[in-house]
Amino acid sequence: MRLSKSVGRLTMSEFVRLGLHHADRYDEAERSAFISNEQHWPITHTCNDRTWVGTAEDKIVAATILSAGGVRTPETVAVLDRSGRTYPGVTKVSTTDDLSELLNSHADKPLFCKIVGGMVSFGAFRIESGGAGKVLCAGHPPMDYEDFLRDFVADNAYVVQRVLDNHAALQPFASALGTVRMVNLVGDDAVHCPAAVIKLPQGDNISDAFWRPGNLACDIDVETGRIRTVALRGIETQFLQDHPETTGLMGMELPFWSELREMNERAARLFGPIRYQSTDIAITDEGPVVVELNYGGGFDLPQYASGRGLLTAEVRSFFESCGVDFAPVKRKRRFPWSRA
Repeated sequence: MRLSKSVGRLTMSEFVRLGLHHADRYDEAERSAFISNEQHWPITHTCNDRTWVGTAEDKIVAATILSAGGVRTPETVAVLDRSGRTYPGVTKVSTTDDLSELLNSHADKPLFCKIVGGMVSFGAFRIESGGAGKVLCAGHPPMDYEDFLRDFVADNAYVVQRVLDNHAALQPFASALGTVRMVNLVGDDAVHCPAAVIKLPQGDNISDAFWRPGNLACDIDVETGRIRTVALRGIETQFLQDHPETTGLMGMELPFWSELREMNERAARLFGPIRYQSTDIAITDEGPVVVELNYGGGFDLPQYASGRGLLTAEVRSFFESCGVDFAPVKRKRRFPWSRA
């Protein structure tokens, strides 16, 4: 109850999932640094220029800005979209003939599809093959081209990208592409990163989102790129000694770390009016690739991955400099004759 009324405003479910009920793990000062994910949007909108929402959340617009700024992004081969929107320089697929041509010309490797304006991987799917008039997506039965466009894609617009592969050092620990989440506070003279997490998909998951069952999230030392935790989400977040199947994840130093940090700062500055933001960056054998830049970024992921509160004195000071008011919730005064 104290934490729910403090500046962090934690909910009961967050309190349990973060393990804050364990008296031997945290003192009151450490607990008070945790902040509820329910405060994410109010704080994000206060910190940021809201006219920039679409520049980050529309994946085609964001990739155009990043590429123009010299930031490497995944190869976009098409957009699945039956609306009237056009996409300069990008192939638009809206008919069965368009779809046949796309699948035949990219039959050598799977294609990853995500909603142009989507978040946290909702609706994402992977096309494994598309011959003989059938589309085969991971985890779904084969679909006719017409059924695929009409019922599966429906009224959504999907960006279609060639699947990226993890760096060889990461491949033993992930079943699909993992990305590093860099939490960015953009100032006038520097981009500060108070937290970094690598998300690693497991099993049949095609996306690295931590909410997907079985996926792992690892806290990273921002200065060195060294993995410090291995977290598994559940009713209560579990911290493992290492990867559950393959040893060597705990303590490894991620490849291309200095290059990743440099690319992250370049991307962050291209979207400078979004003062509180985050990037998702893949590490491939050829170097880092910015998969997405996010308008904001949930407070839950870095806290679950690290077991530490995100609202440090430095982060709080930054948010307050942007106009965020962290006044505690006032308790309603109860009179002796009122019901409890």
